[in-house]
Amino acid sequence: MKNKIKIRDFYITIDRCLIYKKYGIISDTHIGFDVLFGEGGANFPNLQKDEVVKNALNIIEKYKINTLVINGDIKHNFMPYKREIEFLREFISILNDYVDLILIRGNHDSSLPLDVVDYLKLGKYLIFHGDRMLDDDVINKSEFFILGHEHPSVKLRDEVGAVVKFPIYLIYENKDLKDNNLKGYVVLPAFNPLSPGNDLINNSPSSKIIRTGYLDAEVVAITEIGLLNFGKIKEIREFSKFLL
Repeated sequence: MKNKIKIRDFYITIDRCLIYKKYGIISDTHIGFDVLFGEGGANFPNLQKDEVVKNALNIIEKYKINTLVINGDIKHNFMPYKREIEFLREFISILNDYVDLILIRGNHDSSLPLDVVDYLKLGKYLIFHGDRMLDDDVINKSEFFILGHEHPSVKLRDEVGAVVKFPIYLIYENKDLKDNNLKGYVVLPAFNPLSPGNDLINNSPSSKIIRTGYLDAEVVAITEIGLLNFGKIKEIREFSKFLL
């Protein structure tokens, strides 16, 4: 089975990371996800940051990248908890020892004590979080989006009723060359393995940007045996009807 698949001139990988030249692009690290439980009184171990750091260092070494782009929702909580900010500074400090970092603002990144940008343009690719659309003058100069925000996943039920949920890459190519307003895109899975995924078989996308055309988008799932192309969303939905 494949651990990376070429799309256009970039690769999607089993490591929840897109590779373009010497850039690694991830999304939705949600540092501080575990802090929220602790603030609520739960006895929840603060191990999540270490897991995200370990996974980030793995892709830096494995794919020999020079620059790591975090495409939004770098932190988790809307309220700036002190412990979360400490975790965040540690996270960024560790990564800065290995690569150049580019941080893109997501909807969770209010009061972020770091330098962030709203988007990054790499050749014909426009990288932004995806919770909101950018200005037309930025959008019109790009032909393909690299997005986060959605935490895309699919939940499937087998013939004996067992349910399995897979994080996915959602890939849409605009085949209608006359419609310049409809851009192609890839939506990255959440890099934080604890972050819940939006099951696009049973739910609509939360991002308005991908609602047009998403039923025709290809699903590439991250599984224990590698990356698997499950086909289009609309095809999986039709197939799932027979297993309910």
